[in-house]
This record gives sequence, C-alpha cells and structure tokens, in this order.
Amino acid sequence: MRRGRKVKFPFPKQDQEMMRLFRDLIEAGEFRPLINRRYPLEEIVDAYRYVETGQKAGNVVITVVPAN
Repeated sequence: MRRGRKVKFPFPKQDQEMMRLFRDLIEAGEFRPLINRRYPLEEIVDAYRYVETGQKAGNVVITVVPAN
C-alpha cells in the first residue's frame, strides 16, 4: 500500500533556542494563538465531541473556575 514511501510527522523541537523564539514573539505581541472555541469544564464531553468531528480549525480551550 505504501510502495516504499515514508511518512514523516513533524515534531516540534523543544530546546532553548525554540523557547527563546517563542518568548521573543510573545513579548513583541506577534504570537497570537488561534482559539476556535471555549467550553466550561462542565461541558468537556461536548468539547471532546467537537474536536472529534474534525471541524476544529484552532485550539479548543477548557475553562476551569477555581472553587471558592
């Protein structure tokens, strides 16, 4: 099925140089994460279902409110 083809998955490097790059981008205001949807913790099942649909274009954020 693959006929000698290789599949490569890009894994981000987690080294000091990459961390400095992210730091510089954040400090310059040039790094903006794409948040697709937000769900409260109580709706985590719905959030998971949404991610599984494959329609997600950005990050899905789960909001956790600390107990008083």
